[in-house]
Amino acid sequence: MSLFLSRLVLLSLWLSLAACSHITDFSRVGDNAADQRRLLVTFVDQTIGRTVSGNALDNYPTGGQYQNSGWSGRVARALAERHHLQVVAQWPVTELGVSCVLYEVPEGLPLSAVMSALNKDRQVAAVQALQHFRVLGGDPVPMASDPYVHLQTGFQALGIAELHRTTTGRGVRIALIDTGVDSSHPDLQGQINYSENMAPEPADHNMADLHGTAVAGVLVARPDNGIGIAGIAPDAKLFAFRACWPSKPQALAANCNSFTLAFALNQALRMGCGIINLSLSGPDDPLLRQLVDKALAQGTLVVAAMPKLGQIGGFPANVKGVIAVGEDDSNHPAIVAPGKDILTTVPQQSYNFMNGSSFAAPHVAGVAALAMQLHPDWRSADILHLLRSSSHNLAAQLPAITAALRLESSR
Repeated sequence: MSLFLSRLVLLSLWLSLAACSHITDFSRVGDNAADQRRLLVTFVDQTIGRTVSGNALDNYPTGGQYQNSGWSGRVARALAERHHLQVVAQWPVTELGVSCVLYEVPEGLPLSAVMSALNKDRQVAAVQALQHFRVLGGDPVPMASDPYVHLQTGFQALGIAELHRTTTGRGVRIALIDTGVDSSHPDLQGQINYSENMAPEPADHNMADLHGTAVAGVLVARPDNGIGIAGIAPDAKLFAFRACWPSKPQALAANCNSFTLAFALNQALRMGCGIINLSLSGPDDPLLRQLVDKALAQGTLVVAAMPKLGQIGGFPANVKGVIAVGEDDSNHPAIVAPGKDILTTVPQQSYNFMNGSSFAAPHVAGVAALAMQLHPDWRSADILHLLRSSSHNLAAQLPAITAALRLESSR
């Protein structure tokens, strides 16, 4: 066989293996009907970060795409055969050094027995049920007839226009883990630095990214362009990770699960985001907690919306070190921020008023970005001290925040 043909065969084999191991179809990941029969399994991945010379078949390719190595794919399939499971999806959690596999347990096999057997398997690091999360926005408020005059209540209450004389969040990387963002919106064009999809594709794209687009508008809507609104940190670099999908067509409510959120958190850490905004809530989750703890340990600011008293969930806002944000005092959040009648961007070049802690959280993330531009060495504890040195109400802290940021800019 000629050298050319040998290389062609090797390339074809590598491409076929990559196609089998790389996640390109998320359609089954969000199958809520099947999720009760699904488990997340992790095992230590010996190939993460390893440089393999002369053997491209077991190495991770360079670039931003996630891909399983040949070795980790074989382990995943071997586990499936041993425990009579079906592989739904797999990808490497590079920041934790493990491979994550979403398995489906066939009908007739008791979930508890399967989990027990997997926990005893020497190759398995951890096994857990697939859990579900929801974004925390309330229903939109009917649009006023003249929505662009003095209607950005949060922007005004926090004196953002005054803060913009000093800082606009330039260069600070914010990860928005949510539904997708309508980057074609006139107020968001050129404002989304990076976007990636980790969720099932919706049947209707017209309003599928309603929640994420609304949160993005609070954060980075372009100012001084003669239209619409202005974001709190318009010069920040927004990394939009689509890990949630609408619960029904054109709904603000959206669902996420352990798998898609872990995928997004890992990618946010890989790409060096200094702030992570999580306008969502759900049950405590072992894999997600590991990733949140990893973010906090490396100094990343994690901002999470807090559900109201009586609402289901509380994770990740209840993790020590995460800045829990509410729109009121109902559940004793770390920070109370504007979350009522928030005018922001929505798909199809429109604007609307939103309610809920989902929209209070980006006010905190945005103000944190303003501070981090001036003081990039600050970490979570420094930001939290600035935000609540005398009050846990963000608006009440305005004089102290303004004074602190002016002091930093004058140095």
